[in-house]
Amino acid sequence: MSAFAAQYQFASAFTVFLVALAGLALVALRGAPLTEDRGAQLALALGFAGVGSAAFLQGSLLFEDRAAPVLLALRLAGLAGVVLGSLAWRGSALSRSLLWAGCTALLGAFALEVADVSTAAAAVSALGALLVGAALLGASRRAITARVAASAAGTLLLLVLVLSVALSTILADTAQDQALGDLDSRAVTEAGAVETQAVVAGRDAGTIAQLLSNFRSTDDPTTTFLSQVDAGGSVNEVQRNALVTELARLRAGGYPDTGFLYVSERREPVAGDGLPAEAAAELSAGKLVGDTLADRKSRRATLVAGGRAFAVGVVAVQRQDQKPLGVILSAFALDDRYLDLRTGNVSNDAVALLGPDGAVVAKAGALPSAAARRTLVDRVLVQRRERATIVTETRFVAAEPARDGGAPVLAVLASRSTSAVEAGRKRLFQTFFVIAFGGTVLALLLAALVGNRIGSGIRRLTTSVEAIQRGELGVRSGVRTEDEVGVLGQTFDSMAASIEEQTDALQEAAARVEAIVAGMGEALVAVDAGGNITDFNAAAEELLDLAASDARTLPLDQVLAIRREDGSDLAPRLRRLEPARWSELGDLVLRDGRSIPVALTAGALRGPDGEVTGGVIVVRDLRGEREVERMKRHFLSRVGHELRTPLTPLIGYSQMLAGRDIPPERAKQVYNSILSSAKRLERIVEMLEFFASLDAGRLVLHAEPVDVRVVLGDVVARRGAALAGTPHTIVKRVAKDTPVVSVDEKWLGRSVDELVDNAVKFSPDGGRVTVSAGPLEGDPSMVEIAVVDRGVGMSPDEVDSAFTEWAQGDESDTRSFGGLGLGLALVQRVAEHHGGRVQCVTAPGKGSRFSIVLPALFPERRRRPRTKRSPAARVAES
Repeated sequence: MSAFAAQYQFASAFTVFLVALAGLALVALRGAPLTEDRGAQLALALGFAGVGSAAFLQGSLLFEDRAAPVLLALRLAGLAGVVLGSLAWRGSALSRSLLWAGCTALLGAFALEVADVSTAAAAVSALGALLVGAALLGASRRAITARVAASAAGTLLLLVLVLSVALSTILADTAQDQALGDLDSRAVTEAGAVETQAVVAGRDAGTIAQLLSNFRSTDDPTTTFLSQVDAGGSVNEVQRNALVTELARLRAGGYPDTGFLYVSERREPVAGDGLPAEAAAELSAGKLVGDTLADRKSRRATLVAGGRAFAVGVVAVQRQDQKPLGVILSAFALDDRYLDLRTGNVSNDAVALLGPDGAVVAKAGALPSAAARRTLVDRVLVQRRERATIVTETRFVAAEPARDGGAPVLAVLASRSTSAVEAGRKRLFQTFFVIAFGGTVLALLLAALVGNRIGSGIRRLTTSVEAIQRGELGVRSGVRTEDEVGVLGQTFDSMAASIEEQTDALQEAAARVEAIVAGMGEALVAVDAGGNITDFNAAAEELLDLAASDARTLPLDQVLAIRREDGSDLAPRLRRLEPARWSELGDLVLRDGRSIPVALTAGALRGPDGEVTGGVIVVRDLRGEREVERMKRHFLSRVGHELRTPLTPLIGYSQMLAGRDIPPERAKQVYNSILSSAKRLERIVEMLEFFASLDAGRLVLHAEPVDVRVVLGDVVARRGAALAGTPHTIVKRVAKDTPVVSVDEKWLGRSVDELVDNAVKFSPDGGRVTVSAGPLEGDPSMVEIAVVDRGVGMSPDEVDSAFTEWAQGDESDTRSFGGLGLGLALVQRVAEHHGGRVQCVTAPGKGSRFSIVLPALFPERRRRPRTKRSPAARVAES
């Protein structure tokens, strides 16, 4: 890891650690600035502890794998605790949003760490910590102690973070610079050693040449070996073997790491020892040998031959007659063995020699990366810099050129593992975290103590203010210190006493006004000079379906939308707060789109100087009056029609009987018609009396155990006789296990009769009408009495209004079906009075099914009282 990345990740983890400590401290403070819920406090404490522990273990490098399962578990559990605890957050919605955004960022950072994107993870983690810190700072405003602690934590965070990062950066950079300086010195030393080795090789070549000039071979010991060599340096096989043997002897006598080569005047490698054939051939054909043969001057150089590096010395040799014979070449191998001997046990630094093409010709220890090697070779051999250094993720590397006559020929690399610096950085980070932990805890404790001492008086004042706000006007703060808080406390207590006296007087007056306003039947809305609602009585709440607490402070035109009868909007006039009283008739438009006819009266409220300071609007609901008018109209229209219908035959037949004699058979028909009309008239009168008495609370339905089978038998028998000769048929079906019900038998029978009457009336083409009873499907504790027809049916809109009093499917004067429009309303009233309900399933052209659902008297017993059925009922049932 690079130093920058390490510092960056350290700063990120350190920020998260300190923010988590601050959150833990705020949770533990008295006054619960974050939440008052004990469970939420525990969740927040555990959450911040988990996040802080993960940051400590990560930042102090106790876990170098940032995606270690332990760290992930601590982080995820900590974030879950923080989020769960924040559900009971006392702070503002903004601070909680910042907290959740910070937790989301920290969770995203963990995902990036698992994906091994460490730099991005550190940035996102630091951002998440700052967002959480901002949320804690916002929530700490609710308590003086918390604000002092939060300010101290914030200051400490900034100070410790800057000092820690700066100091760790300086120390890490110092350690890095020291390591690079040591390696640079080592590279200079090794480069000098390589250059010195070339000097030694030149000296060795001269020594060997001198020794060969005195060498006498065994086949002719009278002359020196060189005197026997032909001009040009050519030797025979015997001479070559003798020369090879002598060179081997010389090497064994003191030059074990040096190879020797005799090259003829024609640049042919004649004899040698200790040099690979490929290197010998390349050296013989090289420029160094050619220049020496040309001018007979000794030379030395450092070069690469046959893929290996050598320190080479070349000396010209000649016979005693001055005939040139060639050169003696001494080549010292700069190989792995040479570097191993150089490094030995002195240090753990690695050394390598690289050729101009970047190839490694010798190495001792671990090599830096190929990219690093190429970069350093380019700098010291191609760009010809004096020295170069580089830092990789695992090693520090320094390079120095080994020169030959001022020209760089080899790159000497000295490298050292970064593990030592990493270990020092790890110890440094751990030390910083321990110091920060202790310092932060100490600072937060001191800040809490100081804030608690400063805020104790303010808390008492705050408690007193809150008590007065709740209406406890007798509360006093009791702060008696000599500082500014004490003066504020005494002033507050004096003010509270004055408020208590004035409030008592105002409450008496307000109670009288409130009683008047609350008792008003009309909706009253008061507004201030800005048109915002200040008062909203109970009638207004009921009329507008809006709570007074929700309506107060809202602009009037957002609550009260009234149109004149001509459709124009009254809002502009309401906003003007006209000083004179005025009235209007219009329609109040509710939030669900419905409109209510109202009468509106508005007047101005004036201040001490006569200025308009607000207004009062009184809205009277006219629905009752309009409904009375509608009912009166429908009553006069329908009752008049329904009364005339039976009265006409009554009067006609009565006049007929009074004016002339009628045969007995015809008279009997007339009497039956008169009786039928009288009964119809009686039925109308009874129904009118029923609704009038029930609405007035005077009618008492007498409930008693009733067998539904008997009631339905009477209705079917009566209706069956009346339907004889018509296209209608009526059928009764009663389940055997139908329970007994507790009802008024008369009015239950009347209700079933009304349903049958409607079924017959709205089946103009005839058909079957089925009357059934039995336990309600899915609920055996209820009894269902159903009347089913196959008539014209009803649309959904007709169903909605069918149970309204005076409702008719056809409102026109030429309607096909008569009636008062009270039948279904009567059925519903009777059912609801007995704790039941009425159900309707219908569709246009598909007929209708009306059901009276009543609670069973003994649902668990499924038995009926023994009753004697009438002959008519038995006939109808059969």
